[in-house]
Amino acid sequence: MTDDQADLFESVDPFFNPKRIALVGASADYKKLGNSILMNLLASEVEVFPITHSRETVLGVKAYGSLLDLPKSVDLVIIAVAAKYCAQLMPEVKKAGARNAVVISGGFSETGPEGEQLERDMILAAQQSGVRIIGPNCVGVSNSRVFNGTFTMMPERGNIAFVSQSGALGGMSIYLTRARRIGMSKFASIGNAADISFPEILDYFRLDSKTSVVAAYMEGVEDGRSLFEALARAAKDKPVVVLKGGKSDAGSRATQSHTGSLAGSSQVFDGMIQQAGCVTAPTLDTLFEICKLFDYQPLPKGNRIGIISNTGGAGVLAADACAYYGLTVTNLSEDTSHELRQVLPPMASNQNPIDVVASGGRREYRIATELLLRDSNVDVLLAICGVPTFAGMTQTEHAAGTLEGLRQASQGKPVVGVWLAGDVGKPGKDLLEMNRVPCYDDPSTAALCVSRVVQYALMHEM
Repeated sequence: MTDDQADLFESVDPFFNPKRIALVGASADYKKLGNSILMNLLASEVEVFPITHSRETVLGVKAYGSLLDLPKSVDLVIIAVAAKYCAQLMPEVKKAGARNAVVISGGFSETGPEGEQLERDMILAAQQSGVRIIGPNCVGVSNSRVFNGTFTMMPERGNIAFVSQSGALGGMSIYLTRARRIGMSKFASIGNAADISFPEILDYFRLDSKTSVVAAYMEGVEDGRSLFEALARAAKDKPVVVLKGGKSDAGSRATQSHTGSLAGSSQVFDGMIQQAGCVTAPTLDTLFEICKLFDYQPLPKGNRIGIISNTGGAGVLAADACAYYGLTVTNLSEDTSHELRQVLPPMASNQNPIDVVASGGRREYRIATELLLRDSNVDVLLAICGVPTFAGMTQTEHAAGTLEGLRQASQGKPVVGVWLAGDVGKPGKDLLEMNRVPCYDDPSTAALCVSRVVQYALMHEM
């Protein structure tokens, strides 16, 4: 780590690894954000100091009337009071021992000229006090291994770091990832980004040893050159997946009223992302599904896909989706096709996509998985299963066979699952994901995710 990198890491790290936190605006009223944030902090691995003028205790914890009354110095201050009070708090933040503050409060540049002035006053006061700010107009920050400094839920523990310009969207994304058991390392809602910027957060996540993949939702682009350089630096070290809001004229107008920033040209932005070596997600739903594949599986060497299925229709849909996303449904080697003919039922297809037919179970999936992974013409394996409810088959045997074939092949190639049949397929899907094989509900989603991983791997020649 260079001196410049060390300085940046040191300036940002207290936002994500504090030991003691003060909350200005702590509340006993469950309808207020200061109550939700405090409850989350009290459930964290940090020492918490509530700040409020109205009570001596909040949620059973001793409260203090001011940051100047604290018995110990703190590492981070979270502020959830009206915008008009924020500027005057900055000198107190510094006197309380902190160099970092998260300003949850709204009512700043996103509201118009009066709010813009309040934001300028706060940033000037922070600069004069030597305090760095995340926000304002944000949900907060969290570190799944340490604390939750937001008014939303704590993410599952994992390796994906997420930075979001939209607070509420970022918070809702945590619910989405929890439902799908996708883990995050760190989460940052930066709101108006009046001080700490997207590039600084990206640089921090790049240097963070607990993060293997970076996800980003962004709307406005204030400093295009700085953003491009930060994206390029991050993408050299780890995958970066970007979801852009404000691409349409209507979305661009909404962006300005949402976070007080300008969305910029969609075409220019997409070109910048690709040139920086990052990949894009077309929707919020796919943002974390793409990240999950990056997190769970090794990078492929190329774009050649091998497909296994027990339903011919799903194999056809998968082949169509792969072609649509620029992936090659490869020809298998003669040796692989010959060996498949020896072990599969006579009506099965031994050409890619492989159809083991409905009677194929654990044994067929194990053998087909191993053979395709050993085939030098295959870079990625897509295993599809319409889980049968007949012939005495279990809900997990196809998944178990896939995992056995993966272990026996030991080729270091990525494997992706598509487990159909909804709740009937869920036990098999869960078994795969517990073993870090990402599993999707639709062949098209799987093909999209594979295409982004292939794109990143080829851009960086890995």
